[in-house]
Amino acid sequence: MNDSWSANLLKSFIGVNRYSSIILSSLLGFGIVMNSNVKGAPLMIAHAGGGIDGVSYTNSIEALDLNYAKGFRYFEIDFSWTSDNQLVCLHDWGKRFKQNFGFKTKSALSFKQFQELLDKSKNRHPCTLETLSNWVRLHPDSTIITDVKYGNINAITHIKEYYPDLVSHLIPQFYQPKEYSVLKQMGFDKLIWILYQFEGKKSSIVGHVKDMQLFAISMRASQVKKKWARQLINNNQSVFIYTINKLKVINKLTEKYGVKGIYTDFLPFLNSANN
Repeated sequence: MNDSWSANLLKSFIGVNRYSSIILSSLLGFGIVMNSNVKGAPLMIAHAGGGIDGVSYTNSIEALDLNYAKGFRYFEIDFSWTSDNQLVCLHDWGKRFKQNFGFKTKSALSFKQFQELLDKSKNRHPCTLETLSNWVRLHPDSTIITDVKYGNINAITHIKEYYPDLVSHLIPQFYQPKEYSVLKQMGFDKLIWILYQFEGKKSSIVGHVKDMQLFAISMRASQVKKKWARQLINNNQSVFIYTINKLKVINKLTEKYGVKGIYTDFLPFLNSANN
């Protein structure tokens, strides 16, 4: 590595925040950050399986492999329904489908059509429930955080019925308060309420949470400064933020606002010494 380039890189990181040494180690050639303990570091979640080759939202086996090797153990995965009511790991059948497969589709494909695309792919392979279940079996310390934008309860029910081995590795996200009790009755102790589809008034969130035992509540970074969000944090409710890819933002969110978890595409793994 060019010495002047290294010096400039070092200068750019000095004083940014308390995570600088770990990120710098990764950039200066160590490549993979494993078990780097930082007191107070947030829980790091690989968003959509984590980025790979500069690309986000792949939900692919390759992304899971890469980000597991970096140290991640929590993986948010998107699920979409096929035209014949099967689940595949895909953010949507529009923009992200085209990103993954190189062409547009006017509507959801059948599972057979999706599988045929995977079989032909020479690049990345978005998961099916079968390949995800197999991957988790090989990585038993991994946790999958679900993101199902349509038919969430039906999707979790489907996974529980057909892939019971996955259940102990799942933390379902839900979108409306009424889903909470349904998922608890299904046996899920760890649940995340993610707010981007919430249909009610934000001022009602604190009241709803009083009747819940949540693993976390997830929101956008712009929301954490709101009065209701500050009240949640003051009530010792864990707050997670999506999707953050700048180191300086993590520092502000954790130190100023007390955020406990971060969804990221590309940031290196930071392991809290307190976890």
